[in-house]
Amino acid sequence: MRKFYTLLLLMAVSCSIFAQDRLSLFISRANKYASVELSDYRKRLCVEYNTRGSLLDDYYRQCGRDWGNVGLALEIARTSGKHMRDICHYYKRYRKWNRVLIEIGIRPGSHYYNPFYDRIDFHSRYWHKHYCSYCDHHDRYHHKKYKKYRRHKWDDDDDDDDDDWDDDDD
Repeated sequence: MRKFYTLLLLMAVSCSIFAQDRLSLFISRANKYASVELSDYRKRLCVEYNTRGSLLDDYYRQCGRDWGNVGLALEIARTSGKHMRDICHYYKRYRKWNRVLIEIGIRPGSHYYNPFYDRIDFHSRYWHKHYCSYCDHHDRYHHKKYKKYRRHKWDDDDDDDDDDWDDDDD
């Protein structure tokens, strides 16, 4: 029986770690895309979640000035049916998205869990695809391989002209 509980605990911890990785991947990909196309990212959030741009600015300030957090908070609000103000309040209190999800009821085994993570994965792939597409079309986001400057090594073994300052030509 003890082995069963240990196995159950191990499975719960591994699911939690895997879920946190998916959330951080979503946040990082959304931030990357927002760093190159903020206006398009904001427009997509407004259309997808039926919100105004001025509210997005408020959510940005409430979610730690991080556009990835704003996208995740909007998705949590849509899934749970709670108001964004409540989601931002939970985030301010706990500062960890896993804890916010548990408080709201999006946990393994709930009927919200799989649809939420399916949408998170879909949006994460979307942001990543569009970020890569943007980088392919705009060269300033690619690191160019420049020719390295080569230092010339002069032969300093020749000391016959080094002491010209006291050279007397008499």
